[in-house]
Amino acid sequence: MCMRRVTLIALALMMVGAAEAKPKEQPVTMAGDAPVAVQIQKVEAALNSESYSEISLEDKSRVQQALGRIKLKMEGHTLSSELSPQDRTAVFNDQELVNTVLGQAREDSRMVCRRERSTGSNMAQNVCMTVAQRRKAEANGRALLNDHQRFNSFAPPGG
Repeated sequence: MCMRRVTLIALALMMVGAAEAKPKEQPVTMAGDAPVAVQIQKVEAALNSESYSEISLEDKSRVQQALGRIKLKMEGHTLSSELSPQDRTAVFNDQELVNTVLGQAREDSRMVCRRERSTGSNMAQNVCMTVAQRRKAEANGRALLNDHQRFNSFAPPGG
């Protein structure tokens, strides 16, 4: 009887967790089979969203330039399949550039939380950072350690 009750409680907890889980947000991409104007609007909205917060100004500019070129090629057309082969190729290449930049920026903007203990404490706490922030902190730590080692190698012995 007790084992059955534990099993039912565990099952109920799993169901609650599954019900609260958010569906994973799909990344914004450009594809050739949808109306291009709608895709451009989605990309422009995504550039200003939290999901792409770590996109650099340079990459944002590259995406906006690519969208501008796509808009020029698409004037008077809804689908890229309506374009000439040369224009379709140019639009496809710009779409790929947008997809690549947004894919990397989305990965860099992903929030990762870890349980960490601060120096001198046994109490762990959640530390949440984006992938890009964590990468930058790691690089800064390495640079600081290298500078410290370099400085200490030139210091006179015993001083």
